[in-house]
Amino acid sequence: MNLKSNIIGIIGSISLIIGGCVNDNDFSVPENLGAEENTKQLLLLDSITSNLLELKSISDLKKLYVSGSNPLKIVSNIVIKGYVISSDAKGNYFREFYMQDSPENPTSGIKIAINLTSSYNKYNVGREVYIRLKGLYLGEINSGDGVFTIGGSLKLTNVKEVESISQNQLKNHVFRAPNTAIIVPKKIPFGDLDNTANIGIFVQLENTSFAKNLKGKTFVDPLEDFDTKRTIVTCLGPSFATSFIETSAFANFANNALPTGSGTINAVVSRDYAGKFTVLVLNEVEDIEMNNQHCIPSNLSDFPLILLKQDFENTTRIIQIPDWTNFVEKGSKPWRAYDDANSLSRAARVNSFRSGDDHTVSWLITKAINVNNTTEEYLSFETSTSFADASILEVLISEDWKGDTSKINEANWQKLPARIAGNNDDFNIFKHSTFINLSLYSGTVYIAFKYSGNEKEDFDGTYEVDNIVIHAK
Repeated sequence: MNLKSNIIGIIGSISLIIGGCVNDNDFSVPENLGAEENTKQLLLLDSITSNLLELKSISDLKKLYVSGSNPLKIVSNIVIKGYVISSDAKGNYFREFYMQDSPENPTSGIKIAINLTSSYNKYNVGREVYIRLKGLYLGEINSGDGVFTIGGSLKLTNVKEVESISQNQLKNHVFRAPNTAIIVPKKIPFGDLDNTANIGIFVQLENTSFAKNLKGKTFVDPLEDFDTKRTIVTCLGPSFATSFIETSAFANFANNALPTGSGTINAVVSRDYAGKFTVLVLNEVEDIEMNNQHCIPSNLSDFPLILLKQDFENTTRIIQIPDWTNFVEKGSKPWRAYDDANSLSRAARVNSFRSGDDHTVSWLITKAINVNNTTEEYLSFETSTSFADASILEVLISEDWKGDTSKINEANWQKLPARIAGNNDDFNIFKHSTFINLSLYSGTVYIAFKYSGNEKEDFDGTYEVDNIVIHAK
């Protein structure tokens, strides 16, 4: 069957089906898109099947851009597919929507800037959407904030930022599929909220509440003209961890009182307008359910045993601590001792900027730690960055590594939900990781600080680590 007959046949079949409806804030969103829109979407799919267009993942697309750099104009025939996870029906989003790569267990998300209000009538939550990228831009609305965005042009007043996709561009670049999926929020640990990989993903936090000093306050401060950040907290061992919900003054729940209990929050991870803080943005107030009592953190005195303590004060040059491992997997840059002028203390540092190496991967691994003789353990440390750029620092744990660097990638390393400093954090201040519960692990474990460059050695950055402690009881 030729292309024209195939499309006509499919459209004919679709026109005989009465599309289901999705309940999106009391508005029915029809599945049947109409003949013209169906034709465009089917032609797009056929072009992908015929390899005339390349279907690229959101994650792979985002690898083409580095936060804070000039927006990238897409000149190749590539398409991304995603599922809408935000809604402007309640006024908390404006001329934008977020989409992620899967309705459930997503790995990456992205913001789409569009010159369209009430977009939930067209791009409803769960809607499958394809975006043909040639001629559009990949960048940020607010340069350097880390919220990767697809836009339609460069901003006239700042060529490092993108403008919205115009309505005339929408019809040639953004295509709805007929189906709407159920979006299942991704459960993440509170401590993992600052992970940049979660930006643009619909997540769920558990055991979370608004700070007690906000009792009686509303979502939006009546003195604010635009957005208000409200502190949310959870208990992580012997301390509270904090973050924010940011709400627009134009949201229809702006004047609602904040819930006073503890429970779950479902929201999209983003950054505040200034790009300094990770925030959660709600679709509707019903995405908060807090029927439990506030949690109470433990006392640090309840954890009198110190299984590990390292402040690097006795290190010099290349770090060589007995029973620790300083291993360069790729490149030439090991971890080194570093005197921080701001904290007036010594720390561990890794830096591959202008190293001449195509790629840098460096590990700093603690000595073996036996967690079988204690009942509850919490890891904490501090990080800082002098322009991390696109490099990455991960904190990992392994129960089966035996100390052999030749088999380091054969071991099972699990990522720990730690808060790690990034480009938007003040380089003068070390950021606390929060207290990370290690109670799920047994036997002898190793903690690894793994630095990975972005394969662009002129844009690899710097990380520092200090005050590594494991408290236990």
